[in-house]
Amino acid sequence: MISLWPSLEALPDSPYAAELRKQPAGARFAAPVEGEYLRSRLREDRALVRFTCTLALLLMALRGSESLASALRSSSVLPVFAVALGCSIVLAWLAWSRSYEQRYLPWATVLVPLRNCLIAAQIIHVAAAGEYDLLMLLPMLLIGPFYFLGLKYHTSLLTAVCTLASLVGAAIVFPLPLAMALRGGTLLLVSTVVLAIAARQIEKRLRQAFLENRVVAELAQQDALTWTKNRRVFDEYLPRLWRQAVSDERLLAILVIDVDQFKPYNDRYGHQAGDAVLRRVALAIQQQARRPLDLVARYGGEEFAVILYDTDAAGAGGTAEHMRRAVEELAIEHRESASGNVVTISIGAAVVSPTAGRNAFGALQLADEALYRAKSRGRNRIELMDDSEYRLMVTGVFAKGELSELRR
Repeated sequence: MISLWPSLEALPDSPYAAELRKQPAGARFAAPVEGEYLRSRLREDRALVRFTCTLALLLMALRGSESLASALRSSSVLPVFAVALGCSIVLAWLAWSRSYEQRYLPWATVLVPLRNCLIAAQIIHVAAAGEYDLLMLLPMLLIGPFYFLGLKYHTSLLTAVCTLASLVGAAIVFPLPLAMALRGGTLLLVSTVVLAIAARQIEKRLRQAFLENRVVAELAQQDALTWTKNRRVFDEYLPRLWRQAVSDERLLAILVIDVDQFKPYNDRYGHQAGDAVLRRVALAIQQQARRPLDLVARYGGEEFAVILYDTDAAGAGGTAEHMRRAVEELAIEHRESASGNVVTISIGAAVVSPTAGRNAFGALQLADEALYRAKSRGRNRIELMDDSEYRLMVTGVFAKGELSELRR
């Protein structure tokens, strides 16, 4: 697996990067990441879980019932066998149901250990009556929970321990020949230890791979210079959030931000200094847009775009002013600036009420027009447009004759 440590600083708010930074990595992740990991494992293992649960049900219904009926014609066995068979039916149904990801694991955590203990006791009972061939099923009771039933590692380990305890108890109640009991018990104990160690190593690798895959996916969405989201992410996210705003009947604010007179800054101080400015400006902007649905992206060159969900004109204007002031207070020298001796930003803001008949990128164009107005009026300022200007647009383009009026 490739090393991602040099890139983790680009993801200060990533829960996956936070887990990777842990030394040593914990057996369990923080609750949200742990839940996502378990769901991903269940999705990946679904075909295997379905096969295993179906096979176990068939074995219980066919071989198990046949052996019990022929070897032990005792009604006392039937209730125990019925419970074990019922567990298999429920597990198979859950494995094939639409609610598999939500319901399978909680139920399996209880039903698999219970079924294993019942089956183990009954196998010993049958073997004590002379049906030794059923002892061959005992290894499957240990292997299944670790590798085939989609259980968490600690649940698998608990199931194995409970199964061994059930075997020992049954061997005492229904005595097997001593030599057979010792050989079989030793073999099963060693097998449990080996299976547990191997399963633990596999679990560690799977958890590491899960985190690294998620971090790689996040890094692919980052702008390599500023560590904000990149243009592609913005272009995909805006229509999606627009549809959500239409459904929720919420306002949407879009800010387009430009670093004032950035080219003269590069010409005077050099491109490395310019890159450092963009990183510091991006950080200052990001600190003002940290809600779950907010997004900050580098839109191109020295331009950034921000989406604020469920934000009215007052909220958008306040956030934009915090951003403008935060950048100005960085006090980065810029002797080529006509708007002051420090690096500043201009912000165009658009606050709209999304509707299904409108294009999300029309709202972006509205914010871009607001930015044009801010720059034409002296820079280091905020201009805000709302639905009244948005209604002048036709399919994302300003109606003829109105554009010149807005640019004055």
